[in-house]
Amino acid sequence: MLVATGLLAGSVVRAEVPLVKPDRSVKTLIAPKYFGPNAFPVPEMLDGTVSPTLQAELAGDYSNGFLASGRDNFYAIHTKISIPLWTPRVNLTFWMPVCEWWNMGPAAQAARRVDPSLSGKGHDAGAAFLSIDFCILKEKKYRPAIAVRAALRTASDGSFANGVSYDCPGYFFDAAIGKNFGPVRLAVSAGFLCWQVTNGGQNDAIMFGALARYDNRWISIGAQFGGYWGWERDGDFPMTLRARIEGPREWMFRPFALYQRGFHDWPFDQVRVGVIFSYDILKLNKE
Repeated sequence: MLVATGLLAGSVVRAEVPLVKPDRSVKTLIAPKYFGPNAFPVPEMLDGTVSPTLQAELAGDYSNGFLASGRDNFYAIHTKISIPLWTPRVNLTFWMPVCEWWNMGPAAQAARRVDPSLSGKGHDAGAAFLSIDFCILKEKKYRPAIAVRAALRTASDGSFANGVSYDCPGYFFDAAIGKNFGPVRLAVSAGFLCWQVTNGGQNDAIMFGALARYDNRWISIGAQFGGYWGWERDGDFPMTLRARIEGPREWMFRPFALYQRGFHDWPFDQVRVGVIFSYDILKLNKE
């Protein structure tokens, strides 16, 4: 009787809450094309593995937008940290722009539907991402490695009105398969990405990516192509091509530089320079 009463009460409560079915024919334009470069960028893909050591990254970047003519510049300080969770096969990873500055001209503001009475200059912290990364299959001679990831994105309301970042949470899941062929590593990835666009709706997207990297004792050079494709079909099909170079992986502090070119619905060129700190917190290389 108590169970039945509880279920009935719950049904009444639910019935009293008006539910609004989102109209899929209406485009919200809450999409990467109409916001800044860090609103929901194309995630850097995994290569089939996760880091067995603690990795902390600090970097600065400059992005030049080409959504419209005129001034459209973004600067950011980024941080990223990956922490092995008691095993080299699982990481907890956190990343975000701790501060982002923007300088938009009237044309860029108009293209992003920003209130013209607002200043085109400002700064704010960006959205934070948190993921759990699993290496579910280690690489062997005739077998590739496989890694999967589940990630969350926070809302970032401080710069929504300025057309810089969404005031909407999101998440994504993806998997990557990779294998070494001598000093060259090749990998592909696929997944699902979603972000809220209204109180009753969300945009769902298919993720894809491919990676090639050359590693030796002194340098690591790689290129990565990726993107995701949402269902609104307006501003939600960003693609990027990244080129990245890093110093020796044996160094505790190693420099890196990255250039990223946007295509389709990610209208930015981006340059990032930083340093990566590595530490073997699991003591895997005990002497």
